[in-house]
Amino acid sequence: MNIELIETFLNITETRNFNRSAERLNITQSTVSSRIRTLEQGLGTQLFERGRTGAELTAEGRRFESYARNIRLSWNLARQDLGMPEGYDGVLRVAAQVSHRESLLHHWVVWLRQEFPKTGIHVEADYSKSMIDDLIFGNLDIGVLYTPQYLPDLEIQPLLDETFIMVSSEQTGIDDLKLESYIRMGYSPHFITRHVELLPRLQHAPLSMGLYSLAEDFIKSKGGSCYLPAPVAQQLITEEGFFAVSGAPEIKQPVYIAYLVRNRHKPEIRKAVKALQLIAIE
Repeated sequence: MNIELIETFLNITETRNFNRSAERLNITQSTVSSRIRTLEQGLGTQLFERGRTGAELTAEGRRFESYARNIRLSWNLARQDLGMPEGYDGVLRVAAQVSHRESLLHHWVVWLRQEFPKTGIHVEADYSKSMIDDLIFGNLDIGVLYTPQYLPDLEIQPLLDETFIMVSSEQTGIDDLKLESYIRMGYSPHFITRHVELLPRLQHAPLSMGLYSLAEDFIKSKGGSCYLPAPVAQQLITEEGFFAVSGAPEIKQPVYIAYLVRNRHKPEIRKAVKALQLIAIE
């Protein structure tokens, strides 16, 4: 595999210009053209339409882009895995939903380092769709996510129900909550659906966010209210003088473990999943 062809293709998807990519890659424009021509011949299709304004992806080019990004990622992961120091036996790649990075993910990684001292551990905080894609392409070993996809190659197991609590910078009740100071959170399709069912009036809030840390920072600096993961909400109430909004229902978000079916009998996968399940119970 010639990774230079993939790198050149991805560079042009960013610059939309063969000449500009040649400058960025420190090669000639003819070399860029030659690489893309070789890639197109190998794929049997045209990837770019070239015109006066630059180079635009064809429909086939847009379809190939996600494959190219995963090829590059797989290549880099392989180099990382095979380039581990002498005495190490590979890399275990794990990821968890962004909201778990300070609780579940931290404790899990500590356990993994203790249990597998001769295995490299690569850790990401990510979102469900990206984790599913990485699992399917072999770029991730275990994912902890909100929104599973029940595909033939994936083993999906329920892990826990995460609790979200509505907090406010002012002491107030759900019926008196000001719409203009409320942040509507979009943690997952399930969360959004439950929010609509339980609190339809608040669905029309003018401000919405998908990242809890951003919402937390916002209400700490500007005031307001929103749903936050229970540990974060309790910390704000205990240490920052915030209030739980009286009458606001808790929202439960199911959390799942996902990994490839073909890996379920690997000892490191079994141990890591079991440890995660025990941590979730605590």
